[in-house]
Amino acid sequence: MRFRRWYYDRFSSFYDAFIRLHSGDRGERMRSFLVKAARIEPGHTVVDLCTGTGSSALRMAREGGAFVVGVDFSPGMLRQARRKAAEAETAFPGPAPAWVEADVRALPLRSNCADRVTCTYAMYELPGPVRDKVLEESLRILKPGGLFVMMEHLPPAKPFIKLLYLIRIHLVGTRGVRAFAGREELTLRRFFEKVGASTAEGGRTRAVFGYKPALEGG
Repeated sequence: MRFRRWYYDRFSSFYDAFIRLHSGDRGERMRSFLVKAARIEPGHTVVDLCTGTGSSALRMAREGGAFVVGVDFSPGMLRQARRKAAEAETAFPGPAPAWVEADVRALPLRSNCADRVTCTYAMYELPGPVRDKVLEESLRILKPGGLFVMMEHLPPAKPFIKLLYLIRIHLVGTRGVRAFAGREELTLRRFFEKVGASTAEGGRTRAVFGYKPALEGG
């Protein structure tokens, strides 16, 4: 845990540039794809897990009009998120995002509090047991009928960028990654219902989603 926090604190300064290089998405259009895939509407409460520098959280607040809580265990990442939010303060139609430093395996949030839970470009980096705990926590904090959405890059095609991707995965831990990649829907079916997936235009990014069961008679 200490190494991972140290790594992400240092990585925070150039994380956004790395993501743009990896995805080829200089305008970060895939963040808008996430807003659509998560069916975010004004008035929704969204919890964005492993929020990093807050790019997805900020886009969901700006384009979706939702109240977004960005959660990350890295102080360095959250400093970047707060800086970006301050620079964009006037761009939110609803409340500005809130930022919470916490371990996503034990969220300091009450049960049934979120309409949506999202996780962008992070699930593949989590070891299997950690990923399961994150999904359990997502299920706990979602309202009945709420939606979980994870978004990930598909493996890059260019050799150099693919090498950088593999090095990063190796540094943050690969246990369970190969078993999860390509089988995301099978994993989500253990926790959610109506599981499905959609691929962004251009085919570089994929969103996998599932619903928390609604209350009987609801």
